[in-house]
Amino acid sequence: MPTPQSLAENWLSVAESYGSTKWLKQFIRFYVLELETERLSPEAFANELEEEFASRGLDTPAQQKNYRSNVVQAIKVFDPEHPAIDLVALSTAQYRVLNDQQRERIADRETRFITSAAAEAIVERARTLISSAEWSEVGAGLAVLIGRRISEILISTFSLKSAWSLNFSQMAKRQETQDITIEIPTLAPAQEVLTAIQRLQQGLRTDDLRLQGLSERQAKQKVNNLYSGAIAQKCEDLFSDLVPARSDKENLYTHIFRAVYATIAAHWYCPPAVPEHQFKAEIQGHFTITQDGKKLPNYAARSNYDDYAIGNGQGNRDGRLGIKLGQVPDLAVVEVFQQPRSPRAEPATVKASVAVETAPQPAPEPPDNTSTELHSQEAPTMTETDAAKPMTKRPSVYADDLERMTDLMAHQGVTGSTADVIHALLQEFEAKTAQEARQEVKTASEFAQAINWFTQEIETLRQQYHALEQEHQKVASRPVDEEAVATLKERNAQLEERNAQLEERNAALETELEETRSQLNAIQDLLGGIRSGAARPTAERTTTTPTAKSTAKPAAESAEQPVTSPPETRPKPETVSRHSDRADSTDKIADVIDAIIKWNTAQERSDLRLRISFPSIRSLAVLVGASYLPAIKEVIAEKEAEIEEIHERFMIGSRHNRSVQDKDAVLQAIARDYLGIPNWQKATYVN
Repeated sequence: MPTPQSLAENWLSVAESYGSTKWLKQFIRFYVLELETERLSPEAFANELEEEFASRGLDTPAQQKNYRSNVVQAIKVFDPEHPAIDLVALSTAQYRVLNDQQRERIADRETRFITSAAAEAIVERARTLISSAEWSEVGAGLAVLIGRRISEILISTFSLKSAWSLNFSQMAKRQETQDITIEIPTLAPAQEVLTAIQRLQQGLRTDDLRLQGLSERQAKQKVNNLYSGAIAQKCEDLFSDLVPARSDKENLYTHIFRAVYATIAAHWYCPPAVPEHQFKAEIQGHFTITQDGKKLPNYAARSNYDDYAIGNGQGNRDGRLGIKLGQVPDLAVVEVFQQPRSPRAEPATVKASVAVETAPQPAPEPPDNTSTELHSQEAPTMTETDAAKPMTKRPSVYADDLERMTDLMAHQGVTGSTADVIHALLQEFEAKTAQEARQEVKTASEFAQAINWFTQEIETLRQQYHALEQEHQKVASRPVDEEAVATLKERNAQLEERNAQLEERNAALETELEETRSQLNAIQDLLGGIRSGAARPTAERTTTTPTAKSTAKPAAESAEQPVTSPPETRPKPETVSRHSDRADSTDKIADVIDAIIKWNTAQERSDLRLRISFPSIRSLAVLVGASYLPAIKEVIAEKEAEIEEIHERFMIGSRHNRSVQDKDAVLQAIARDYLGIPNWQKATYVN
């Protein structure tokens, strides 16, 4: 067993990473160490956890479930069989009750509909987001386009499969020993999506998590803790107007990367012969692996597939699948659903019997030819024992066509003999034909209703037009009040004259302000020169600043003449070059910018980095005596390329600083550790 010191150095940080909240991380860091060193018994540890739950109002098993799971994982870091695990974890009976409640909530949910046009708008907005400089916006866009959570996007492996799909491995809920790769369709061009994924991985430096020695599971959990909250908020902000909210309490982010993506992907890419739920299960990785390595679909999460569906705008399902297949260049069906094709070497002679002969003697084969028509010959006359059987024929069909037909009907759940398959196929065709006929009648009726509605609307608009035209004629016929018009023109001229005067006054004030600034700079230069120069003789200082006694004069004289110091007695101060002072300021400002760049480069978490902007620079420049605004602007312009390179590398967008919770603490750390400012505690972020 490791010593307390080695545990704290090597394992306790790993255990702490399982905490999903700040308070739980603190609890794990203190009490898990106490438990491991046996300073705390398993029973006492469990009591401490119960008291922590009570202090935070977490009274029910449903509220405690995830936190208890986090603590159990933390304990397993140093002892997978520790007796405290049984005291902390929920019982099997409690989990069964919670799972039943979860299933009841799912059963009570209603499907929300998204129209086909809304699906296009959702994807178009997501495509715009993945080129954003804000990492949270890129993550929200990718959740729509590939249907994966942020931990999978940052830690998993992606590669190009086709023009509209990616190879994806290392799924979040798979065991690390199951290195499975699946093909997932992308709702935008695959190369465009892959570039955004790589840019996000590099910007958030997720490779560093692997260098820390974390397992894939631990790294993904840490990524979720760091980034999922911000991305979930972005999904609410950016897609709530397009994606209807669910009735339960799950956030929109969960539904976007799970149900919304799968629904749009099936609507666009699912072959019509493939059941929609089977297509969704495959692209979302919902399957189990048998002992011999075979992949079996798992429909346990099927109820979640129907959270959202494509609707027709009238409260019904649209029902169409694969609407973009054959319409978009280079778009291919996901490989697992591509129909196997047998080579047709001799199409005129490769045939197979598709019905079982019912007569006692085989019927003669039809002559061979190259036509694709079915050839048949009636069976011999049936006996009385065969009277109950339907008359059958023995058509011939190409072998690969038979195979295709069997596969197609198997996807529809129809299996059995060849005769059964053909019978089901005919019924399906007849039903579809009847449905299309009904749809044509319905469409004609709807078209007639639409024409009627348009006719009524046109008539209404025509009446409104006539009413407005009459009103216009009445207004035009009224006499013009020339006196009022003249008054308004005169008033307008006065306002224009007043505006011109204000502009002149503003220009004069700006000139006066600039002169005042110059005088203040000169005074600062003067004071700086006096302080930095050698000490003046006492006699000079006394003659420069007259005392009260030397300035005392009769009242009449003081009223006529102001008391002034003789100009010849004032020593001339050393002249300090304003140019050198300006250069000193720009050097200090450049140091501030370099310090922020070094800080950003050293940080692991994006929410601890700062965008290098005027407020962040000025907040530190004040402390080093270089807050001259023109100088700050000048240095920013000079280092613009370097600043933008840092922003692009770490995906620090224009609104990034709003997401930094404690900007003052970040500035103080930069002032202390990278600038060495003595009064670093005074660093505050000023907008």
